[in-house]
Amino acid sequence: MDGQLELSLGAARRQPLNVTQLVRAVRDVLEAGLGEYWVVGEISNARLAPSKHLYFTLKDARSAVSGVMFASAHRRLRFRVEDGMEVIVRGRVNLYEARGTLQFYAEEMEPRGAGALQVAFEQLKRRLGDEGLFDQARKRPIPFMPRAVGIVTALGGAAVRDMLRILLDRYPNSHVIVRSVRVQGAGSAEEIAGAIADLNQDGRAEVIIVGRGGGSLEDLWAFNEEAVARAINRSKIPIVSAVGHEIDYTIADFAADLRAPTPTAAAQMVVPEKAELLRQLGENRRRLGAAMIGVIDGERRQVEHYGARLRDPRSLIRQVRQRADEAGAALAAAIEGRLGDARRHCGELAARLRSPLGLARERRLQIARVAIGLARALDARVAPMRLALAALAPRLNAALGLIAADRRNRLHGAMQRLDDVSPLKVLERGYAVVVNRRDNRAVTDAAAVAINDELDIRLKRGRLAARTVAREI
Repeated sequence: MDGQLELSLGAARRQPLNVTQLVRAVRDVLEAGLGEYWVVGEISNARLAPSKHLYFTLKDARSAVSGVMFASAHRRLRFRVEDGMEVIVRGRVNLYEARGTLQFYAEEMEPRGAGALQVAFEQLKRRLGDEGLFDQARKRPIPFMPRAVGIVTALGGAAVRDMLRILLDRYPNSHVIVRSVRVQGAGSAEEIAGAIADLNQDGRAEVIIVGRGGGSLEDLWAFNEEAVARAINRSKIPIVSAVGHEIDYTIADFAADLRAPTPTAAAQMVVPEKAELLRQLGENRRRLGAAMIGVIDGERRQVEHYGARLRDPRSLIRQVRQRADEAGAALAAAIEGRLGDARRHCGELAARLRSPLGLARERRLQIARVAIGLARALDARVAPMRLALAALAPRLNAALGLIAADRRNRLHGAMQRLDDVSPLKVLERGYAVVVNRRDNRAVTDAAAVAINDELDIRLKRGRLAARTVAREI
């Protein structure tokens, strides 16, 4: 065929075909004449269906072809297919019968340029970083002297032996819990994530080392899986990532609370060296002892200084007693002098005082004389007033009688007039006062009363209660 595909549809000249027959004829020719191809192109319109089939368009500057990668092949991809990515795809061309369109069925896909693993690494790093899994704010400090250290690694590898040796050399009292897992190959990422969860559930470890020895990017790939990164993020126990050599970086390194360049360095980071701690403790003890001796010597010198300045307390007591005796004698003399002055003053006052009984009699006579004089003066003033009042009394009584009679007459006339206009006077002639209980007003108009209104009827003697059953206006 020299590279050309020849279609033989001679039967169409003799007998007409329906559309399905035509499409199937073309499909059969394509399947028989074309094998697998590696095709270079740019991805566009990439879409992952709920069935996990990947649909896309593969194009170059002049042409485009629809493509599909079924779920079984798509699961093997290490990277996420994105629009604009240039790829190399292995597959075969066929016709999609439902639409009669050409379609490329992909079995394998690689990014062009950077390897698939490197692309997958960068994609996952960017996505988890955008979620905040690598934020420095969520990093927790590693405990200074953990009571137990958890290790997640392969049990038969050199890494675990190196870590155990360093841990026990630096701090022989270390309690180590090793959780053995596969560190590469299918399912290894899930085992690592499960081991981290198990150590968290166990709760004894205060720090966890997750790692393995060096290897290729493919060998280290389990520590670049999303499952491991999220298990590290969920851990309540601080985690140290120790994967590969110093130049190797994995997603686990970014997610962990602390990254160690090697497993050996991780063991050195999580526990202090006991010999160094003892040396520091001895040095601190020596410095503390020297400081205490210096303080005690200083206090001793201060006491000696104060002792030199102090005199014999017995001589001080003797001097105080002597001053007390002298002060007592001076006080007794002063008191005696004041008492003598007081006695002399009292004698002088006694000589000047008269007998209190004579003074009292004299005061009584004076009071009696004043009382008699006041009585005479008052009687002289009251006598004329009594005579004048006796002369005026008949005239006052007559005037008061006339005023009272006039007031009685006026009051009687007012009472008569009030009685004439009183509604009670009307009641005596057989009339009544009707009050509507609804508004407590007197009824003067039948129109103001409604049917069933309750009425209060007041007579000359007593009251009647009535209800309106009819009215005439």
